[in-house]
This record gives sequence, C-alpha cells and structure tokens, in this order.
Amino acid sequence: MKGKLLLLTALLFVVYTESSARARIPYCSECQYIIPVADLPDSTRFYSEDHKAYADIAYVYKQFWIVWLPIWNFDEHYCLSIKGQDVYFDVSEEELQEYATTYNLDLPSNPISLWDKIGGKAIILVLVAGAIWAYWGKDSATEEEKTPQEVPVEEKK
Repeated sequence: MKGKLLLLTALLFVVYTESSARARIPYCSECQYIIPVADLPDSTRFYSEDHKAYADIAYVYKQFWIVWLPIWNFDEHYCLSIKGQDVYFDVSEEELQEYATTYNLDLPSNPISLWDKIGGKAIILVLVAGAIWAYWGKDSATEEEKTPQEVPVEEKK
C-alpha cells in the first residue's frame, strides 16, 4: 500500500513540475474593448436587422497589457455598438457630432477609465523606482559599514 502511495505521489509531482515549467507570462497585444458611452433612442435609424437589436454610441479601443496591467491603449475611436455583443459599426466624425447635437449628448473626449489609462504605467513606475532604490540603498548601506565611526569614551571618576 505504501509503495502505491509513494508511486502515485511521485507521478503527481512529475506531472505537476512538467506543467508548471511551461508556464508563461500572460499578455495580450491587441485586446479589443467596447465601452458604452451614451444611449440613443430606439428608432429604425439605429436598428440592426442582422443582430435584431438597437445600437448605441460606444467607444472602442485596443489595449496592450502584461500580467493584466494595462500598458498602452491604441486605435481608439467612437462607434455605434449593440449592448451585450462584441459588434460595432464605424461612424464618421460628422455623424457623431450630428447625433450629439440632435439628441443633446455630452460625449467625453476620452471615456477610457483611469485604470486603463495610467494604472499599469503607475504600478510599473513604482516597481522600477523600488528596484532602483533597493539597489542604490544597498550600496549606501555597505559604504556606511566601511567608514569607521567614533565611539565616545566615558572618563572614570
């Protein structure tokens, strides 16, 4: 019985180490995100026959991230999108301005969340600054150990 348990444990250890050796750092170089920005009225003008739903104004962008930390956003633009689906329709700048004035919409210049804009960059900056501080701090600590220090001597009375 002990031999079987030992063999099973060894087999599990070999399988586990083989799978963990192939682990890679997660990243995505062209992840696409669609953010709903404003609702448009449900009219035939914004109805999609192919998707059987009404479109609203959205913002689409691609993102590069490493270990789920957003590093860079690119290919950003407004579009019409259907909620709950990864479908969007490109809109010209003139059409977008027309929708904004006709339906009294306030469209932000960049509706991407603060985390997606600077979150990953801030964390990477803190990590790099910490690594530099740790490296330089170690050098200054060794210099302090090398310099002799005077020890006050008390006189006996």
